[in-house]
Amino acid sequence: MNKNLVPEKLKHLIPVVEKWGINDDGFRDEYINGSSTLELSNLINSVNEEDMVNLNKWLSDELEVQKSTDEYINYTCFVMAVEYAQAVLKSRK
Repeated sequence: MNKNLVPEKLKHLIPVVEKWGINDDGFRDEYINGSSTLELSNLINSVNEEDMVNLNKWLSDELEVQKSTDEYINYTCFVMAVEYAQAVLKSRK
Protein backbone atom coordinates (compact mmCIF):
# COMPACT_ATOMS: atom_id res chain seq x y z
CA MET A 1 0.00 0.00 0.00
CA ASN A 2 1.34 3.40 -0.97
CA LYS A 3 1.02 5.46 2.22
CA ASN A 4 1.40 8.64 0.19
CA LEU A 5 -1.99 8.01 -1.42
CA VAL A 6 -3.79 7.75 1.92
CA PRO A 7 -5.01 10.90 3.69
CA GLU A 8 -2.93 11.73 6.76
CA LYS A 9 -5.91 11.37 9.10
CA LEU A 10 -6.45 7.78 7.93
CA LYS A 11 -2.88 6.46 7.82
CA HIS A 12 -3.17 4.98 11.33
CA LEU A 13 -5.71 2.51 9.87
CA ILE A 14 -3.31 1.07 7.28
CA PRO A 15 -2.48 -2.12 9.24
CA VAL A 16 -6.13 -3.00 9.83
CA VAL A 17 -7.08 -2.03 6.25
CA GLU A 18 -4.36 -4.32 4.92
CA LYS A 19 -5.86 -7.18 6.91
CA TRP A 20 -9.60 -6.59 6.35
CA GLY A 21 -9.82 -4.48 3.16
CA ILE A 22 -10.19 -7.55 0.94
CA ASN A 23 -11.40 -6.43 -2.48
CA ASP A 24 -13.25 -9.65 -3.32
CA ASP A 25 -16.71 -9.65 -1.74
CA GLY A 26 -16.90 -13.43 -1.43
CA PHE A 27 -13.46 -13.84 0.13
CA ARG A 28 -14.09 -10.91 2.47
CA ASP A 29 -17.41 -12.37 3.61
CA GLU A 30 -15.84 -15.81 4.14
CA TYR A 31 -13.01 -14.28 6.14
CA ILE A 32 -15.43 -12.35 8.33
CA ASN A 33 -17.75 -15.33 8.82
CA GLY A 34 -14.79 -17.47 9.83
CA SER A 35 -13.46 -14.93 12.31
CA SER A 36 -14.04 -15.09 16.03
CA THR A 37 -16.35 -12.74 17.85
CA LEU A 38 -13.30 -11.14 19.46
CA GLU A 39 -11.64 -10.56 16.08
CA LEU A 40 -14.79 -8.95 14.72
CA SER A 41 -15.17 -6.78 17.80
CA ASN A 42 -11.58 -5.64 17.39
CA LEU A 43 -12.25 -4.82 13.74
CA ILE A 44 -15.31 -2.76 14.59
CA ASN A 45 -13.52 -1.01 17.45
CA SER A 46 -10.56 -0.15 15.21
CA VAL A 47 -12.51 2.84 13.87
CA ASN A 48 -14.18 5.63 15.79
CA GLU A 49 -16.72 8.26 14.76
CA GLU A 50 -14.05 10.69 13.60
CA ASP A 51 -12.45 7.97 11.49
CA MET A 52 -15.80 7.21 9.86
CA VAL A 53 -16.37 10.88 9.09
CA ASN A 54 -12.92 11.10 7.51
CA LEU A 55 -13.44 7.84 5.61
CA ASN A 56 -16.80 8.97 4.25
CA LYS A 57 -15.37 12.34 3.26
CA TRP A 58 -12.48 10.75 1.36
CA LEU A 59 -14.44 7.90 -0.18
CA SER A 60 -17.24 10.16 -1.40
CA ASP A 61 -14.90 12.70 -3.03
CA GLU A 62 -15.70 12.67 -6.75
CA LEU A 63 -12.05 13.06 -7.79
CA GLU A 64 -11.02 10.14 -5.59
CA VAL A 65 -13.82 8.02 -7.01
CA GLN A 66 -12.55 8.74 -10.52
CA LYS A 67 -8.95 7.84 -9.59
CA SER A 68 -9.98 4.65 -7.76
CA THR A 69 -6.46 3.88 -6.59
CA ASP A 70 -5.72 0.53 -4.95
CA GLU A 71 -5.60 2.36 -1.62
CA TYR A 72 -9.02 3.91 -2.21
CA ILE A 73 -10.46 0.50 -3.11
CA ASN A 74 -8.88 -1.19 -0.07
CA TYR A 75 -10.29 1.44 2.27
CA THR A 76 -13.70 1.13 0.63
CA CYS A 77 -13.58 -2.64 1.17
CA PHE A 78 -12.47 -2.06 4.75
CA VAL A 79 -15.59 0.02 5.40
CA MET A 80 -17.69 -2.77 3.90
CA ALA A 81 -15.90 -5.25 6.17
CA VAL A 82 -16.68 -3.16 9.24
CA GLU A 83 -20.34 -2.90 8.27
CA TYR A 84 -20.63 -6.62 7.53
CA ALA A 85 -18.82 -7.52 10.76
CA GLN A 86 -21.39 -5.45 12.67
CA ALA A 87 -24.21 -7.43 11.04
CA VAL A 88 -22.50 -10.77 11.69
CA LEU A 89 -21.93 -9.92 15.36
CA LYS A 90 -25.55 -8.84 15.72
CA SER A 91 -26.71 -12.16 14.26
CA ARG A 92 -24.50 -14.11 16.68
CA LYS A 93 -26.24 -12.65 19.74
